[in-house]
Amino acid sequence: MIEFLDTHYENAILLVQGFDKTKEKKWEAKDYLNELYVQVGHVYNVLYSNSYVNEKGRKIDNLGDELSDVLLQLINLGHLLNIDMYDIKDLKKPNCDINSLPILLGQLSEIIMEMSNCRFKKERIGFRTSHDFAKDRILKLFMITYNIALEHNLDMIKEFGDMVEDATGFLNRFEKKKTEYIDIYDEEERYLGYSEKKKAHELGLYHKVIGCLILSGNKVYFQLKNPKHNNVHEKEYLEITAGGHLMSGETLKGGVREIEEETGLNVLFEDLTFLEKRVCDKRIKEDYIIREFQYFYYLDIHHFSLLDFKNYDKEEIVSFVELKINDVIKLLNGKKKRIKGKRIKEEKEVEIGITIEDFDPDFLKEGLYQMLLSKVKSKRVNIKKKLKGLKSRGEYQNIITRKDFIRNGIRFSVVLNEESNHYLVGLMIHNTSGLLEKKFQNKSGAVKYFEVLDEYVENTSGNEIITDCYEEKHGK
Repeated sequence: MIEFLDTHYENAILLVQGFDKTKEKKWEAKDYLNELYVQVGHVYNVLYSNSYVNEKGRKIDNLGDELSDVLLQLINLGHLLNIDMYDIKDLKKPNCDINSLPILLGQLSEIIMEMSNCRFKKERIGFRTSHDFAKDRILKLFMITYNIALEHNLDMIKEFGDMVEDATGFLNRFEKKKTEYIDIYDEEERYLGYSEKKKAHELGLYHKVIGCLILSGNKVYFQLKNPKHNNVHEKEYLEITAGGHLMSGETLKGGVREIEEETGLNVLFEDLTFLEKRVCDKRIKEDYIIREFQYFYYLDIHHFSLLDFKNYDKEEIVSFVELKINDVIKLLNGKKKRIKGKRIKEEKEVEIGITIEDFDPDFLKEGLYQMLLSKVKSKRVNIKKKLKGLKSRGEYQNIITRKDFIRNGIRFSVVLNEESNHYLVGLMIHNTSGLLEKKFQNKSGAVKYFEVLDEYVENTSGNEIITDCYEEKHGK
């Protein structure tokens, strides 16, 4: 066993680090423990050949490979818990009965749950600390697993080396072609599990998508979709600026990843303003059904131009198109037959003409573009009215603490100010106070409110901040 550790200890650590790129988040002790249960289950299945539990299309019949996986997880769990695996040389050889594995594994689960504050703590008689108990169980599990291999005349140094080589090949293939999984839901948006993205559309499974319309001043931007990307249409159509599927485990906030990948822009979820949630249920083709919970937002970017789309996804998107908002609305409402716009071509702006036939016909039928743009105009008008109704008191003079944010191109500042007989916490816009103010007689209360306001602004879009402050001041 010592020779095995000399040969493969570092290999085991490096292999698990390589598998980190296949995970959505970093593993903790309980995650390695769950994987350990999986691999011990595989060992039992190989030894006792239980066809009842076998997964369709998955072959598990190599004892050396499965035992190697158990040793791999034990080494990395020990590494995470700062356990010296070489101390196994001081351990008295236990009974290598395989039936000891689930008992020891259960005891290891208990102590890890206790160490993670997920279970009540109790004294482990004969052990100084919980760490000592965990170490004893990991080393015993390691020794029993290794001795099972010896009983079956397996050379674990060779078997583990073969497993590492096979796993490395898998990682190389994974890097080249990663299967996309999305979370699926029932019609009430209750979580059911996950599925391959392609299969979800083939079977018509409900899932979530995010869409974002990017605007600047009186301009709106659309993407010109590459029809070869999903083979739904044969022609290049104009679609909402950016958006896509939420991957499995991804929240709406994490969905800005899709916006960034498509546009090449650095986007904060807090800068997005919510527009609409829609439920879509339609069949595009025989094997392509769209059942989605669609969440739509818009992003206002000041001083933005078409050529600011630089590092966008050129496989999915042919180009981006800039149009005037009012022109698009008139075109969609049938008041204009053709409007002027610009597109990116060979990294230059080129003038083009746009007709209603250039927009995705499925979205036109649903009235999606009209709805989004009308809601944007309505929200923008409301924001202007609310800002107009705010009266400024001038800049603060005796500032103790200040935190600045840029939201939707607008500078917001949270300020803690000291007045003659009180403290004042305020929220400024473009260095002018008046959005929100609150007085405090003692500094500790003012500091706490400053921290609350600071966190609120950090996690809220600019338009929502203005609306919330307006309603707060007017008692709504």
